[in-house]
Formats: sequence, structure tokens, C-alpha cells
Amino acid sequence: MKKLTTSLLVVVLSSSVAIVSAQQKKNDTATQTKEIEGVVVTALGIKREKKALGYASQEIKGDLISDAGQTNAVSALSGNVAGVQVTAPSSMGGSTRITMRGISSVTGENRPLIVIDGIPLDNSNVNSVDTQRGAGGRDYGDATFDINPDDIESVTVLKGGPAAALYGYRAGNGAIIYTTKSAKKGRTEVTLNTGVSFESIYIRPKLQNQYGGGLESELPTEDINGQTYNITEFGTDESWGPRYNPNLLYLGWNSFDPEFSNDYMKLKKWVAPNKDVDDFFRVGTTYTNNVSVSKSFENTNVRLSYTNTKINGIVPNSEIKKDNFSLNVSSKLSDKLKADAVFNYVHTAGFNRPEQGYGDNSVAQKFYQWGQRQLDFSELKDYKLANGMQRSWNRTAWNDGTPNFSDNPYWTIYENTSDDNRHRFFGNAGLTYNFSKKVYVSGKVYGDTYSQQIRSRVAVGSAAQSGYVIQKRNNSEFNYEGRIHYNDNFGDFSLNTFAGFNIMDRKWDVLEGRSVGGLIIPGLYNLANSKEAPRSSNASYHLGVRSVFASVSLGYKDFLFLEGTGRNDWFSMLNDDQFYPSVTGSFVFSKIANVDWISFGKLRAGWSRIAGGSDPYIRGTFASIETPFGGSPVYSMPNTKGEPMIKPEIKTTKEIGLEMNFFKNRFGFDVTYYDVKSTDLIIPLPIDPATGYGFKRINAGEMTNKGIEAMVNITPIRSSDFSWDFTWNFTRNRNKLVDLQGNLQNYILTNAPFRVQLAAQVGYSYGVILGTDYVYDAAGNKVVDATGRYKASEIKPLGSVLPDYNMGFRNSFKYKSFGLSFLIDVQQGGKYFSTTNMWGMSSGMLEESALGGNREAGITLPGVKEDGTPNDIHLDATTWGKSFYNTVDAQNVFDASYIKLRDVTLSYDLPKSFIGNSIQGIRVSAFARNLFAWNLANKGIDPENTSYGSGNIQGIEGGSLPSTRVFGVNVNFKF
Repeated sequence: MKKLTTSLLVVVLSSSVAIVSAQQKKNDTATQTKEIEGVVVTALGIKREKKALGYASQEIKGDLISDAGQTNAVSALSGNVAGVQVTAPSSMGGSTRITMRGISSVTGENRPLIVIDGIPLDNSNVNSVDTQRGAGGRDYGDATFDINPDDIESVTVLKGGPAAALYGYRAGNGAIIYTTKSAKKGRTEVTLNTGVSFESIYIRPKLQNQYGGGLESELPTEDINGQTYNITEFGTDESWGPRYNPNLLYLGWNSFDPEFSNDYMKLKKWVAPNKDVDDFFRVGTTYTNNVSVSKSFENTNVRLSYTNTKINGIVPNSEIKKDNFSLNVSSKLSDKLKADAVFNYVHTAGFNRPEQGYGDNSVAQKFYQWGQRQLDFSELKDYKLANGMQRSWNRTAWNDGTPNFSDNPYWTIYENTSDDNRHRFFGNAGLTYNFSKKVYVSGKVYGDTYSQQIRSRVAVGSAAQSGYVIQKRNNSEFNYEGRIHYNDNFGDFSLNTFAGFNIMDRKWDVLEGRSVGGLIIPGLYNLANSKEAPRSSNASYHLGVRSVFASVSLGYKDFLFLEGTGRNDWFSMLNDDQFYPSVTGSFVFSKIANVDWISFGKLRAGWSRIAGGSDPYIRGTFASIETPFGGSPVYSMPNTKGEPMIKPEIKTTKEIGLEMNFFKNRFGFDVTYYDVKSTDLIIPLPIDPATGYGFKRINAGEMTNKGIEAMVNITPIRSSDFSWDFTWNFTRNRNKLVDLQGNLQNYILTNAPFRVQLAAQVGYSYGVILGTDYVYDAAGNKVVDATGRYKASEIKPLGSVLPDYNMGFRNSFKYKSFGLSFLIDVQQGGKYFSTTNMWGMSSGMLEESALGGNREAGITLPGVKEDGTPNDIHLDATTWGKSFYNTVDAQNVFDASYIKLRDVTLSYDLPKSFIGNSIQGIRVSAFARNLFAWNLANKGIDPENTSYGSGNIQGIEGGSLPSTRVFGVNVNFKF
């Protein structure tokens, strides 16, 4: 980090020299000043002047997302916005975790509200708890994957309570507001955008390539038809076997099936595979085609857009298809009445999204945690017999082909498949009536509704029990909103005020059916094919919130602004209504300073109090319906008792900020300090089991977040032909769980598949990894036990998943018709636990387990014995490797820091002389994403790939696919 910081200092200093030099030249800055003091979209979709805002917000243009070939409009924010942490694993269509200003709730929602064209967009994560904790499952992504990057005009990030208080309880963690493109008055435009990108594996665990499968240093033998052969330990899925030797011949897993004559009873050399794990993966492709038509009539503007996206993942036989239709219409019906509407339809169809984590169908688990390293993937492709049964390398015995632990990976991806479909409609429609130039009213209806179906299959003949699961989800939310606005000027004073109401109604339900006891007929995936009576379940939820709100903004001489907002929510799921006030102020001192070298200066401050909502039916205690026994129904009480008087969580925010631009807007910064306190946290409190419950839901505890957000903009060079713009974003947040309840010191969020736990622990940052650490003597030496393995401490905190800070550096260059932009994204600190490292070392799969190719020599661990003398106890390689599982968990906990070259975009606008008059413009862009990563504590694991969901469970790597690099090209035509 020292080198990187030094480089930044050089850039800043050199930029300052360029800026000072530039002051000697005359330059009209009207355009730049207008941009700084222009308008942005704020809460409730209301456009406001930037200078009047007394809270932190940041806007980025849609081109920044689309030019880089992004398919996810949320993950595209990574490194581009101060105060925002984005975790975007590279799994196909996977979940994107986004938080602003840290974590505020132990068990509640910590993500910001997503709004598109005023529509609060559901961003549910349907991944199971097992999936999220790394215990196996498919990552079906977030619902915001449905946002079309090609339609985005701009993104406004409202970072805290003062900015988003008007949204009420849903925006306690801030809000991200997407505004889509619309037709421009007086213009007709047809745009065609087409692009292709290629994705290849990049960061993945390094596997040892010197020893084969088994547990012994010699191959076992077997007498077959009167002849003795070397064979492998077929039923073992570890690689502590013999060193490779081309003179050692053996019968492999595929030598015993007569129908494969080329392999039957053929001896093979005990050598490293010709086609290894990397050869299993393919080059993924993404094809994106968008066409949009914008037409301006006399009083009506219409924009119609269609985008088709097809993603082929790096795992063979996996894909996602997505179709986006959007219609944006606005019409002036009379001199006083205006109507507008936005309509979107999205169909997302995924097939065979790869399973991740420690699961039966996770190829990552089979490649990097358990297996035999001599396996050749060109041979594994013959994965099925003529009778439809599997050919697994992990045979029970030489004469029994039944899989012992692991399926053939090609059987996994071609037979144990899944599919998911989501049909979604979202949009709004409204009217605006102007009584006068000062008073107008507006009314709108916002709707978001979708249905989703997920089906998964485990084929007959798999190592795991065959089965079929089908799940159907329906979600709908409608918001009915009305507002009256009054804007006026009184001499030196300006007044902007409005009041309104909102009625929110949300429903969702889940219906699931699953087979029991396996399937009868192979290849028939229907619940009626279940060996035993299939199990079905359903759940329905309904919540509503009624709200009134108001805002008053007073300005004095265009340099002093004071704003107050208030909102009151009445919940269906909580006992008390809640009032959310906010007060903000801004002082544009550059208006009165009259200093030439200060282009713009504003001091701002804000305060807000927002209550968090909760799940429906949280106040009640409802019986659970269990699996019938002997044909009789079974009911049980839940483990957690509801609380009729439960209150919402309260989040109080204080912030202060300074924005300045200098030297005719060639240099500027925006810095914010915030202090957030969350109280009345909703937690399950452990109680006496004699009550019939394990926990009781209560309000208790306090959590704080304090931090700094900073953004620096520099234009070192600006001329008629060439410009260079530099932007730096920085976020530093300090989170602390101050208190829970009485003597309760931690709340366990989840358990990893093995060993560690993830917890909220008093006195620490949220998301503490609990496990065993090394034991150290007074001099700081690691202590070994009597066996020579490291001695393990008691269970203790091993670090938090939250980083110390995040920052991004973007450089943008423009030379005539050429453009070049690149982003460096940095995260410092945070921890994650790696199941892959734990099992990969225990099973002898990972490169480190080979001990540099000299396993035979064993190892003596550096440290001291319990009596303080230097350790001289020698371990064999297998004993040492297996100690990664059953001794010190800290061996598998790694720093989550990284430095990434997040994206690079090179663009060229073809000259008019080349394209003629029939086309307005053609832009060709080449882009790349995730090109390089540095500063990784574990070179084989991407810290971002330790997330399998966008909820509170983070930092537990259960078995991840490789992270990827992406290269692509995009061509944009404007007619």
C-alpha cells in the first residue's frame, strides 16, 4: 500500500502543477460551473439543485456502466462511489452484496433501497441459508439483475439517513436511484448497440502436480483373472498417494467397462494428467444486443427499447438468457396537465447455474478440496454407460462402479441440472397538474411484480440420493403516491416545499415440492416419481405501510439553504407507528467569498432519525407444520417466541461535509464525516428451554458506525484535443457492536460447513469469525503440542469480515475521437475463512501440501514446545496436512485485502467523413474487466468470491469457482 499511496501523491502534486499552470490561460468555465451547480435526482425522484443539498450524494452517468460491458447495474458501482462497498463474485449471474456506511442491524436488512424511475424495486435473495454459508447450493442472484444497463441514464447514490429519510424505514441504509433514458424533446433517434465479451478463469487454487491419489506411498495391487495389477485406491478421494513415475503402470478407474474397448484392461502410466482441472472450464461468452427508438412528437415523447442478453458460463452446459423490454412515454395533455408512464418487462431464464460451496454437485469442491490428482479430464468426458448409469472415477471398488463419494464432474453438469425462470413487470404511471407556476400536484402508481420458478434435479445413479425439487415464488408490490408542491421566491428568499402520502402493499408467497426417498424411474423429474410420498410446503406473506410525508426547503440569496423533512409510517407488522425527521443545511460560501481561485465551495450538515421495519408476523408465535408421522399430522411450536410489543430498530445519523472546487474546476474534493447509531436492535434472546422456546425476540443492543467518505476530482490537462480526468473515491468505516442484552456477548449468525462460526460479538466489528487460534508464548512464538502439531487456543474472534477501507482510482483520457478509461479498485482489511484451504491441505490436493515436491522428508513446524524449547518433533506430510482441519482454524483465515484493475475501456468515435450523413455516429469500444489482482493473502482465492448471497452471511468460503477475466468489444450505432 505504501507504493500505491506514494504514486497517488505524485499524481496529485503533478496535477497541482498542471492546474496552476493552466490558470494563466483564459477559459470559459460556464459549462463546468453549471455542471457543479446543476440538478440531480433525489429521494422520491424529485430533481433538486446540487448546491441546495445538505447531505452526501454522488451521481455517475449510465455510460460508465454500459461502456464497460457490465451486465449487472449494481456490481458496476464497485470502486466508483465513495461510501459504498460492493462484493461482486464472478459466478454466472451471481448475487451482488452492496452496503453503504457499514452494517447497522444484527438480524435485519443492511442493504440500501434500490429505486428505478421512482419504483422501489424488490431485491430479494432466494439463496438458501446453506448456500449463503458455503454449505452447497446454487447462487440464483439478486432480483436487481433485471435492471438493464443499456437503459440507464444516470445513477444517484443517496448515502445515508438525511439523504433518504423521505423513503422511510426502507431507506435506512441509503438508496440507489436509477433513472432510465427517455426521448428528448425535438429529437428522433434510433440506437443500435451490440457487443460480445469473453470470460476466462483467472484466480483459482493452485493444485500440486507431483503426487497422485490414495493414502499410501505405494499403489495397492489386485488379482484379476489370475494376473496381479497395480490399481488405485478408487474409493479414496484424497491425493496422498505415490509420487508420479512413468515406469509405474496401473489400471485406472476407466479400465473395467468392456463397452469402452479402448480403455478396457489397458495399463496406464502413473503420471500427471495431460488434461487437468483448468481444461474442464470453457471460455464463457456474453452476447448483448440492444435497439432503442426515441421519437419526439409535438407534445409527446416516446422511447422504446429491447435488449437481448445471452450468457454462457465458464462451466459447460450453463447459461442465462435475458430479454428486457421498456417503454417510456410522457405527454403534455394540455397546458396544465402532463401524463407519463414507464413500463418494463423482463424475462430471465437460467439453466444449470453451477453449484458452489461444500455440496454434492459443487465441481469446485471436487476439484480443489477432494479428489485424485492423476485424473485426466479427457477420459472423464466418457461419463456414462450405455444403460444410462454413471462412470465415476471414485468407484467403490475395481469391480463395483457405484460412486463412493464423488460423481464424475461431467455427470454433475449434464445430469444433475437446474433451471430457473423469472417473469417480471415493473413500471409506473402518473399525472401532474400545474395549478400555476408555483403550485402543482402529482399522483403516481408504482408497481413491481414477478413470478419465479426454480427446478433442480439429482439423477438416479448419483453419489447422493436422487431427487427433484420445484419451487415457485410470486412477489408483488404496489405503491400509490400523491404529492402537492409549492415553490416560490420572496425577495432574497426561496421556498421549495411539498407534502404527500404513500400507500404500500406487498405480498409474496412460496410453494415448494420435493421428492422423498429418491426417484423411481431414471430421467423422469416429476413429484409423482418420488419413491415415497413427496413433501410439499407453502408460505404466504402480506405487509402494508401507510405513510404521510412533507419537506420544506428554504434558501437565502442562493447561498444559504435549510431543509427539514418528516415522514410517518404506520406498519402492519409492528405495534407502533414511527416518525422520521431529518434536518439538513448547506452554506455555499463561494457565493460570497469572491475569491478567483475558488470555483465552488459548500459546507453542509445533516441529521436524521429513521426506524427500521421488520418481517411480517414478527409479533406473533405460530405453530410449524412438520412431516406427518404414520399418516397423522405433526405440529410443533417454533424455536423463537414472538413479541407482541416489538418495536422497530432506530437509526440516528449525524453527518457533516465539505465540497470545494478550485482553479476553474480543475481540482475539487467532497469529504463527509458521519456518525450513525442503531438502537433497539431486534435479536433472538436465548431463554430457558423449560418455557418451550429456545429464544425470545426482543429489542436490545446498540451498534455504531463512524467513518469518512472522500472523493477527489482532478483535471491535470484540458485542451481542445486532449483531456485527462482523475477521480479518487475513499471509504473508511469503523463498525462496533456496543451492546446486546445483559450478559449476552454474541449472537451466532451462522456456522460454516465445518469448524468456524460467524457472529455479531460485543466490542467487535460485525461479522466476527469465531474459531481456534494459535497459542503463543511470552516471546510471540507459536506453541506446538506433544504430537508436533500447532496447539489450538480456545474459541476466540479471528477477525471481522468488514474491511478497514475501500477506495477506487479512475483515470479518463480523451484525445480527439479516442477515449481511454481505467479503474483501480482497492480493499484493505477484513477476513474470510476458507474451507477450500482447510480440506485442500487435509486431502493433499493443494500445491503447498506437496512440500516443494519432497513429501517424503516431512516437516518440522517452526515454533516452540510447551516447555519453551525449540520444536524438534518431526511430522510426516499427511499428519501435517490433516492438521489444517482439526487443530488451528486461524490457518484457514485470510486477509481479504486486494488491489484490482477493475475495468479498462478504450473507445473510438468514427469520423463523420467515414460514416457519411445517414448515420449520426458510430462508437467502437473495447473493454476488459478484472484484468489483474494484487495483494492477495491467498493467491488462489479471490476475496470477493467468498460471498454466495447478498444477505448478512458473508466471508465464509465453502468451495468457490475460479474468479474470471472478461474481454469484450461493443459497437454503438446512432441513426
